[in-house]
Amino acid sequence: MIRKNVLGWALLLSLCVILAACSNNDESSDNESETDETRETETSTKEEAEDASEEADDTVEEAQVPEEDEVVHVTAEQSLEDVMNELIVHFEENNEGIKIDVQYGHTTSLTEDLIEGNDQDMDIYFSSDDDGYDSLVDAGILNQLATKYLLINELVLVTDADNDDISTYNDIFSNDDTSLAIVDPEESLSGTYAEELIQGEEDKNLNPESMQALENTDSVVEEITQGDSDAGFLLRTDVSDNEDLKIISRAPRSILSPLVYGLGLSHSVEDGSAARAFYDFLQSEEALEIYTNHGYIV
Repeated sequence: MIRKNVLGWALLLSLCVILAACSNNDESSDNESETDETRETETSTKEEAEDASEEADDTVEEAQVPEEDEVVHVTAEQSLEDVMNELIVHFEENNEGIKIDVQYGHTTSLTEDLIEGNDQDMDIYFSSDDDGYDSLVDAGILNQLATKYLLINELVLVTDADNDDISTYNDIFSNDDTSLAIVDPEESLSGTYAEELIQGEEDKNLNPESMQALENTDSVVEEITQGDSDAGFLLRTDVSDNEDLKIISRAPRSILSPLVYGLGLSHSVEDGSAARAFYDFLQSEEALEIYTNHGYIV
């Protein structure tokens, strides 16, 4: 009887051990399954995060690339540089996304470069030579209907503000010792016109040795204000705001006509373009006021 009970308990105990083992195996299997699923979820999440990060980087990169400014190419006479600098600042401040690029030079060389095809980017031409404009229109470079006269400048005789020896135009011809300074005719419009004026006054016997051609306007101004030259010929706009110089006379109209600056537009410029906007601005009331402040006649 005791043996049967012992055997029964032994069988019952064995059955419990087996059931417990099965239960542990099931839990282990479930845990392994959950671990695999967790790993797959973590991998997927990581990949999605990396993709999202790459997309975010691409978005930031695209946002950091600025749009290119639209550039307007202007070819202008060297004597216009000061007033053009002010005009450009004013225009660019009020027209975001448009930049003005200017090539300055002597009228003759600018015209030659355009006709020879050395300045193919030109949108706007701003200079002073009638013959040059006619040549550019004939060559099909400028739009004749968009070519117009805009400003007047003139050559003037100037001396140091404290110089009382020269008070009239003819005073520079009445004394052989009078020294005269001009800008090199090859470098400046004022020099070209001064040379033309002096040649027109040949009968007044201006002593050629008393005249010197200097590199630029600043050199002529310095030469006169320091007393190294008695007088000089410059454009009115070169000296309009210089208190160290005084204007004695304008060049005689019988010999030299005023300088008339014209504005031209390339045939390639379209209505509504940035170039057309700047072209229109150069003729606006705002621009005309700026020209006047620089000594131009409008």
